[in-house]
Amino acid sequence: MSKNSRVVKFRKKRTLNIGIVIFLILFIYIAINTYIYFTKEHISIYEVQEGFNVVDNRITGLVLREEHLVSTDKAGYVYYFQKEGARVAKNASVYSIDESTQIMDIITSSDDIITLSDSSNVQLQYLIKKFHNIYSDQKFSYIYDFKSDIESAMYDMLNQTMIEKGRQIQEDTGFAYTYEVFKSETSGVISYYMDNYETVTKDTITKDLFDTQNYKRVSLRTSNLISTNTPVYKIVTSENWSIILPLNAEQYEKLSGKDKIEFTILKDNFTTRAPVKIFQSPLDGSYYAELVMDKHMSNYLEDRFLEIDLHLEAVKGLKIPLSAVTTKDFYLVPLNYFTSGGDSAQKGLIKEEYDKDTGEVNLVFVPADIYYQDDIYGYVDTNLFSPNTWIRSTDGNRYQLSVTNKLTGVYNVNMGYAVFKRIEILYQNESYCIVDKNTSYGLALYDHIALDSSTVVEQKIIY
Repeated sequence: MSKNSRVVKFRKKRTLNIGIVIFLILFIYIAINTYIYFTKEHISIYEVQEGFNVVDNRITGLVLREEHLVSTDKAGYVYYFQKEGARVAKNASVYSIDESTQIMDIITSSDDIITLSDSSNVQLQYLIKKFHNIYSDQKFSYIYDFKSDIESAMYDMLNQTMIEKGRQIQEDTGFAYTYEVFKSETSGVISYYMDNYETVTKDTITKDLFDTQNYKRVSLRTSNLISTNTPVYKIVTSENWSIILPLNAEQYEKLSGKDKIEFTILKDNFTTRAPVKIFQSPLDGSYYAELVMDKHMSNYLEDRFLEIDLHLEAVKGLKIPLSAVTTKDFYLVPLNYFTSGGDSAQKGLIKEEYDKDTGEVNLVFVPADIYYQDDIYGYVDTNLFSPNTWIRSTDGNRYQLSVTNKLTGVYNVNMGYAVFKRIEILYQNESYCIVDKNTSYGLALYDHIALDSSTVVEQKIIY
């Protein structure tokens, strides 16, 4: 009974769990790649764009307009009917003068809250957005311009509100609202600042006028009592205006003989073309250029000085940063050694290969691009041949690859690995260069290149 009831336990055979093995392999693979990604040096990529050289021809220009200051012949408080930059017709109401402060005292002592209209809110939001878009740490004057714009807008809103409230108080109390409305004597564009440049003409131009450090701009808007003969606004009476540019000897030479020129106003990157006139100041004998404009005056109504980029030698091509530029060695190969091989018309060289087993010399055709050529030599990539390799021409002559020369280029990374592309520099400054976009084996628009050539290993996969 005990023998028959004895149970013998067999050890269970262990089997390999293929799922765990696959998981471990994937885990190790991901871990290795993660480690490589975070430890290797990453290459910054730059997309090639079109460009042209204008930086060396940047000049600060002085804006001249047909503008006249208008003064009041009556003392009192000023209320304006027109906004900054408004176009007015002849005999249009521009401002009023109130001699009495009775209604003004009632308005200012009142606890009534002045609320902005929807249009006023929209105007303020526009001014804030405009300042946000053009602000630059290098142009602190933008802050003062923004302050002036906000003050101008607030005066517009406040004056309109005061006039409406004054009329209502006159109806309710019977107080005399002693204001007189003044109208424009001519049509034009209204401006509310002065800078003592209003009377400057081409004949009175001197170098001192271009000193922006001493330039002062004064707002004509005020809530204070003004006296007679005080300027209250300025009116620009013509769309014709000009930008006066002081010239050095090189700029004078380049502009001489030109009737029109293309240029960019840097404030808003506006590019246009205008007639240009060269003249000599009768006061200081210096030479100046006048850009004659007949449009867009109101866009620059508040500007007395504008930075201009003259497109004098508009070398156009592909713009790339200098940090991307490098040099590479190439073999110099006589042009008569290049031939076509195989079933294609592709150019290449015939290389000698020594067979150690038989002791014979075999001739092997190697396709080779010519990156650049002069009258004698073609430039061949040194990666294709070992130093001192012997090649042959079709007529049996031999040539040893040993002489090299450098070509300038960048590393193209379109395919995920670095490939040298030759460039021909047309223009260069301290930060970027303009290169020919028609260079053989060169770059094309929107190619991706390594931003810093020193971080690249040629033919190595970068991502």
